Amino acid sequence: MTLSVLEYLKKNGPCLSSEVTEYLVSSGISSDAARQRVSRGSKQVLRLDLSLPKRVKFLYTKEQSGTWAYWVNLQEALLSTNSAYGFAITALRARGGIMPKNFFEIASGSPIKQKKHLSASTVLSRLISTNLVKETTVEGVGPCIYLGLHTNHVDELIAPMRARYNVESITLEGIKQWLQNLGFVSYNLAITRSNQSNPTVSTTAWDLMGQSYLSPVVSFVSNTDKPKNGFVVCEILLTEEVSEVDILPFIQKLNALRSLNNVGKQLVFFVADSFSLNALKKLKSIGVSPATTKAIFDTETAKGLRNLTEILSNVIEKAITPEKIDEIFKSLGKIEGAANRLRGNLFEYVIAETMRAEFTHIELNRVCQGLSGSKEADVICISQSQVLFIEGKGYNINRLVDIETVDYWLTQQIPVFRQAALNHSDWKTRKMRFEFWSTGTFSDEARTRLEEAEKQASRYEIGFKDMHLIKSKIQATSNSALKKTFEEHFAKHPMNNK
Repeated sequence: MTLSVLEYLKKNGPCLSSEVTEYLVSSGISSDAARQRVSRGSKQVLRLDLSLPKRVKFLYTKEQSGTWAYWVNLQEALLSTNSAYGFAITALRARGGIMPKNFFEIASGSPIKQKKHLSASTVLSRLISTNLVKETTVEGVGPCIYLGLHTNHVDELIAPMRARYNVESITLEGIKQWLQNLGFVSYNLAITRSNQSNPTVSTTAWDLMGQSYLSPVVSFVSNTDKPKNGFVVCEILLTEEVSEVDILPFIQKLNALRSLNNVGKQLVFFVADSFSLNALKKLKSIGVSPATTKAIFDTETAKGLRNLTEILSNVIEKAITPEKIDEIFKSLGKIEGAANRLRGNLFEYVIAETMRAEFTHIELNRVCQGLSGSKEADVICISQSQVLFIEGKGYNINRLVDIETVDYWLTQQIPVFRQAALNHSDWKTRKMRFEFWSTGTFSDEARTRLEEAEKQASRYEIGFKDMHLIKSKIQATSNSALKKTFEEHFAKHPMNNK
């Protein structure tokens, strides 16, 4: 007996309307009658409001909405139609389900703006309007987007995302240095992505782009001897292993770029920790270099990058030893600019290790909820009598903490942290203190503002520490490894003298 549309969905799961039509036709129903039956459906058959080729729709039942099967089948269905929405969802899933919003135009597979292509902004807007993708703001990162699949646990995705993008940024700077040293790109003309803007070649955005005058990519304008530069472009995805499905959005974007006339030739890299065999073969077959961090740098540096990702992702225990911090600094020291980024990323672990002897419990990167929203506390130190919130800035010693940063901490962060503490059953009766630690220096305005706040605070305490006070605090501990690590990488690092 031929199943109804609803029965087919219940048995086989969410799918494209064309699949149901084909089933009905194979069961002996005429093509027209099958299409009409699918079109009529029933009140229990829902349609995703996305425009797909040949007026095809994605069908599902109310019970299937938002389930794991729904998302798996949706991705497969959209990819089978070469839908820009499918490539975008694939890009998000490959990146843990969440990414900074500004990087969507790099990863989605859609060009910024190009004839006969949906633009990245249009794709994102449509995905958001159908609730397949949602928006959030992550402190220290900015606007982010995530798959609706993760609505109930999006907070769990933030630390791995932040870790991945921090490590990818360090890696991109190292790749830029490598490309410049080898003469692949012109000095000062290589650009890496940022939360404000992305490198572009014609209609497409990239994680890294540099103008190149290497002979294979240089061309000449007709009837002139003037060389026309080409480009070196790079996409990066530092996950455990990049699969063949993961690279589909990248290939779609590259095809869009290669279809254009009068655009300089490109030397293309896709950088990852590792590739599946199929992904490796596919990239090579289309003239792309599948480059691993181990191949670009060396085994020690690649291991250091993986270790840093694990630490920042909370994959390993929050308490890391000074020896581990020292190991990461040394393994990544060959990458230009890495030391400054590492100070920012690892300083909170130094704070935690410094305070461990004084407090019974230490928490890092806890998201605190207040009346005005949520904020992330770098370090929370807890004893039977006190709760201490510490904001840490692992700056170069010559970098100033400005008045805007201090004001944000005083007026935006502290109220949220205090409200969270007051709502906590164990913390609400304990003394509350808030401190701002920086290995840089405070501007005169910032210092004055902090001193005033310190004097005026009544229901809680405020304090702050610069490099000299932090160093004294660490020297007062009995932790010789911590003293050595801080002295070598935070207090006396040669970058501090620049």
